[in-house]
Amino acid sequence: MLPFSQILRKPNQAFRTEKILAAIDLGTNSFHIVVVKLRPDGTLEYLTKEKESVRLGSGSSDYAVITNEAMDRGLACLKRFKTLADSYKAEIRAVATSALREAENRQIFLDRAEKETGIQIQVISGNEEARLIYLGILQGLPVYEKRILLIDIGGGSTELLIGEKGEILFSTSMKLGAIRLTEKYLKKDPISATDLQKCRIHIESVLSAFLPQIETWKPFMVVGSSGTITSVTSMVLEKKGEKRERLNGTEIPIDSFKEIRKQVLDAESIKKRLKIPGLDAKRGDIIVGGILVLDEVLQRIKAPSFTVSDFALREGIVYDTIESWYRQTDTSLPRLDNIREKAIKTVANLYPQGKHHAETVAKLTLQLFDDLKELHGLGNLERDYLETACYLHQVGLCISHHNYHKHSYYIIRNSEAMVGFSNSEIEIIALLARYHRKGGPKGKHEEFKTLRPEDQLLVRKLASFLRIGDGLDRSEKSIIERLDAVLEKGKVNCRLYFKKGEDPNLEIWSVSEKKDLFEDTFSTNLEFHLHPL
Repeated sequence: MLPFSQILRKPNQAFRTEKILAAIDLGTNSFHIVVVKLRPDGTLEYLTKEKESVRLGSGSSDYAVITNEAMDRGLACLKRFKTLADSYKAEIRAVATSALREAENRQIFLDRAEKETGIQIQVISGNEEARLIYLGILQGLPVYEKRILLIDIGGGSTELLIGEKGEILFSTSMKLGAIRLTEKYLKKDPISATDLQKCRIHIESVLSAFLPQIETWKPFMVVGSSGTITSVTSMVLEKKGEKRERLNGTEIPIDSFKEIRKQVLDAESIKKRLKIPGLDAKRGDIIVGGILVLDEVLQRIKAPSFTVSDFALREGIVYDTIESWYRQTDTSLPRLDNIREKAIKTVANLYPQGKHHAETVAKLTLQLFDDLKELHGLGNLERDYLETACYLHQVGLCISHHNYHKHSYYIIRNSEAMVGFSNSEIEIIALLARYHRKGGPKGKHEEFKTLRPEDQLLVRKLASFLRIGDGLDRSEKSIIERLDAVLEKGKVNCRLYFKKGEDPNLEIWSVSEKKDLFEDTFSTNLEFHLHPL
């Protein structure tokens, strides 16, 4: 991971003022809008997002036409999205996929949209759709360096893409959308076994032309995005009794998927399917088609699991549009492989007054961590968690000084900007911020006691380092320039090198008050020795 201090201190000033973008995805099933603010330092703030089930592709099994009813629904939604975008004074980019791509009367819709809303809609190809979805996924998951198979099952089409390091190795768009399959094979309620079999055979025949090519790119990580994937994930988590605010980064084992597949297919009527916990009521009629496509792909490639991305086409539109803005200013867009650093920078911006203190705390904390590897036995991944917490531990001050460590926990735990980290990683980082001051981890704390025992120990270890680092800059004047620590004769001796002429007594008092967690966790004494520079 790149040093966060470089990112925090050296912003890429591509723009003198903030720019606001509204990205609209006109899908076959749903329309999506996301409004983002691009700051001069290159960070993004998500202002709002909305989704409406429009069913633009409903009523025409071959997608030859968009019905008048569907057209009216779509235009009404666009008008609402336009009002929302205008409230933020946002520039709008709208992209349409399968339903408009195939409709013979699409120009009528496009002309009406421009006339009635002023929005010019870009109808994109299936391969371009796959490319933008890949760009979107790279904003939300740390998979830039990995070879991934992307599966995106929409209402009208399914996109499959092999990507690695931002490059597309293979992509295809197939007419295997959840609405399309429902309209053609699964419209009866209840669904008959014969119709179900006909749908399966059709899916197999379409996929058979592409799956052998995909096999040649193994091994890869499987990533799924959009409605079918997120619906399956919600059902899996409900079955396990888990509640999550965000699904991004959740890994679903193949056995868990098979349980949900069976549950959905056994429920042959919409009424029965809607009783399945976690299934969105608006997907009760189309979930079967989506699951059949996902099942066929996963079976054929023998995938042990898939990972969920909350990010998809609309986030890809955001990145692609911002990239064009950067090109106009002759500056480089931040790389796709540093999404964790960008996430930390975005959250840290909530309390910009604390950046200098955060840098000092990170420097001293990591020096102590690196010097005592023999004592803590942790690696680079855990070091990254600690470094992240160093930069974010004070962010709660943007709300209030009173109990700000708890505010920091809440912000980190719930911020949509914390992309690139899994739910468990976010929880660990948030707890480190929670425990950097006042009382340390306790078994009665709800958030702490739900952790696995090994993660509880990890939080204790890392929080003990952060408490020391924060205490060593109690005055927030960077009086302690550097430190070195050694483990000898059962205790840790830490030499503190402070600025000549400065008084470090406040720092010494602070770390003396906060070192108890370190000494208890590692069963050792910690002593400090002052050395003027």
